[in-house]
Amino acid sequence: MTDKPQTEQGQGFDIRRIVLIASGVIIGLIVLLFLIALLISTGGESVGSVVRVIRDLVIIFLALEGVLIILGLAVLTLQVARLVNLLQTEVKPILENTQETVKTAQGTVEFVGSNLAEPVIAASGFMAGMSVLVGNVFGIRRALKRIQEETE
Repeated sequence: MTDKPQTEQGQGFDIRRIVLIASGVIIGLIVLLFLIALLISTGGESVGSVVRVIRDLVIIFLALEGVLIILGLAVLTLQVARLVNLLQTEVKPILENTQETVKTAQGTVEFVGSNLAEPVIAASGFMAGMSVLVGNVFGIRRALKRIQEETE
């Protein structure tokens, strides 16, 4: 059993079907071009001059395409150079400033932790201990007072 619902089977285009159709079209075009070239070459002398003109046009087209490719590579090289320059002049200083800020914040946290938080915690612990001690002392006094009252 497949995961697809019954209504979608056989109707949708998947990658495999697209590749097969594209391959068939390309092979068909190649065979068609080969047959046309075969018919033209057997046509005689007048057809030969047409073939030479078409050949010359294709050579010119390929030369122009080569020039466009070279121009594209030049533009790509310039863009990469601009990106490297941007990274060196803009991003690198920003990263350095960010690292410096993080180090400063870390130092501040350590300073506050050691000079403010630790003494406050120690004082708070001492006060909690003192309150327990005082509570126990008064509890002992009350207990002694009750014992004295009961014995009298």
